[in-house]
Amino acid sequence: MKKVLVFGLMAALAVCGCQKVEKGDTASAGKPFTATVEAMVDDAIAMETKTSLDSYGNVLWKQGDQVSIFAGSTINEHYQVTDASEGRTAAAFSRVESPGFVAGGEIPNNVAFYPYAATTGIAKRGGGTYLISDVTLPATQYYANVSFGNGAFPMAAVTSSASDYNLKFKNILGGLKLQLKGTAAITSVSITGNNDEVLCGAAEVAVADGSLPSISLTDASAKTVTLDCGNGVQLSETAATAFIIALPPMTMTGGFTVTVTGTDGATMEIKTTKTQTITRSNLLSMPAVTYEGAAPAPEHQYVDLGLTSGLKWASCNVGANAPEEYGDYFAWGETEPYYSSQDPLTWNDSKSAGYNWASYKWCNGSYSTLTKYNYSSSYGTVDNEYILVPEDDAAAANWGGSWRMPTDAEWTELRTECTWTWTTQNGVNGRLVTGPNGNSIFLPAAGNRNNTDLDYAGSSGYYWSSSLSTDDPGRAYFVYFNSVGVRRLGSNRYFGFSVRPVTE
Repeated sequence: MKKVLVFGLMAALAVCGCQKVEKGDTASAGKPFTATVEAMVDDAIAMETKTSLDSYGNVLWKQGDQVSIFAGSTINEHYQVTDASEGRTAAAFSRVESPGFVAGGEIPNNVAFYPYAATTGIAKRGGGTYLISDVTLPATQYYANVSFGNGAFPMAAVTSSASDYNLKFKNILGGLKLQLKGTAAITSVSITGNNDEVLCGAAEVAVADGSLPSISLTDASAKTVTLDCGNGVQLSETAATAFIIALPPMTMTGGFTVTVTGTDGATMEIKTTKTQTITRSNLLSMPAVTYEGAAPAPEHQYVDLGLTSGLKWASCNVGANAPEEYGDYFAWGETEPYYSSQDPLTWNDSKSAGYNWASYKWCNGSYSTLTKYNYSSSYGTVDNEYILVPEDDAAAANWGGSWRMPTDAEWTELRTECTWTWTTQNGVNGRLVTGPNGNSIFLPAAGNRNNTDLDYAGSSGYYWSSSLSTDDPGRAYFVYFNSVGVRRLGSNRYFGFSVRPVTE
């Protein structure tokens, strides 16, 4: 059995901020209009939705609701609900302000459009039909609890004559109701038709007394509608939260795709390829779905070596799952390796030349055309940045949280306060680094990648810092070690070196 839902006092018909009536501009300054509104129908909504309903399922008007009224003429007059009408099914309207002297033609009816817009115009068409122009369906709507956002759900009314002041508003749009469960908070919900249907933008509305309104959209590029959920709408694991988006009536023969974004930045797509129809004055309700959100970050381990700074060092390299694994190789300032697989070695399409200046992200193909992290005009664009920002830091980008690459100074602390012993651990050569408190980490001798080659694996270790060389902006500082010793050096930024994260 169908349930009747009306988006009421705290719901669908809230519009833009209330404009106060100036002194002396009372209801007597305009025609004594009253208004009621059509109900919404939704098969899946039950009475526990907390929507404000009366026994007939009518809308309860909200204080500050504003409409454009064409009172027997083509002049757009600005009206709003009177304070005494708040919470009532039938509202009285007063004119907000007089438009002054404005020329307009007479029409035989009173026509109204919600929400009010100063630019909205009207023209008489044949058969008692009126064309309401300069209407905009917003590409961004704003979340409201179990409702449409402010001004997102337009309505129109035509009276039987110019002396009839009873506005019986008809809904113009329908809508989609997405229902989500989970533990995350949602910041936005977007919908796009799979056949690129136009969902918003510039529009015209045709309306006549005794007939249902219709809408035509004229902006061919407006294909996505987004529900902005502000700082986030918290989901529940037990009861589904409704997210309602107003949409024009249409049939999407290829279905649609909904993209949900959480406060964690993760997205989830909900896609249907079956034909879906949005019907005027109805909600298309989707079954409740659990929002998965971002996958839990891996539990990366750190070791407290008892350093003066208190800095903790990770127990393995980025891309590794154990201390003895080499992990991945990164150019300085890049957060992804140039390959998609090391066994077998498979290069990414844009990086098939391997690790060199031609492939390096932060230059235009050469040593002297740097585009980021540069302090000398002889080497390209100057920005005077010396330390990698988080989005260019391979540790921060891949591990998240408080993980990051160590600076040159922090590698120096590790070199000077710890004992570095060349050893073999589980068959892998490297250095065992033991701190003042006796705890230790193992740095495998993973070698480096240069062009398409892997060099010195098993005999030398090359570990990037996050610090640009102060001698040459085309180089960055790193720690090098072999069986003989440990040194701090500078290298061309395109080389593929290991990254060992740190955390506070």
